[in-house]
Amino acid sequence: MRYQINKRQSTKPERIVYQTLNELRIPFKHRWLIGGREIDFVVGNYAIEIDGHEQDVEKNNQLARLGYTPIHLHNSEITKETIKQLIKQYDYKT
Repeated sequence: MRYQINKRQSTKPERIVYQTLNELRIPFKHRWLIGGREIDFVVGNYAIEIDGHEQDVEKNNQLARLGYTPIHLHNSEITKETIKQLIKQYDYKT
């Protein structure tokens, strides 16, 4: 059985990202630990954070040192179309 996102432990924007990535059949990890820090979504070498707050510069630097490209989206930016455009923008291929 495929992992299902828990509605009680996730935000609506997280559920939208999760559903959109699933629909596009893009492999990803949800709430993954990288360097001891939890990342909302990992798609390839992209670390996607969905925030309602300011970015953590040290976390971004750590992710970059570990070979990941940090991408930050504000909760208010999240729609299925936003995620589809993001995938195209970063030219992610499955």
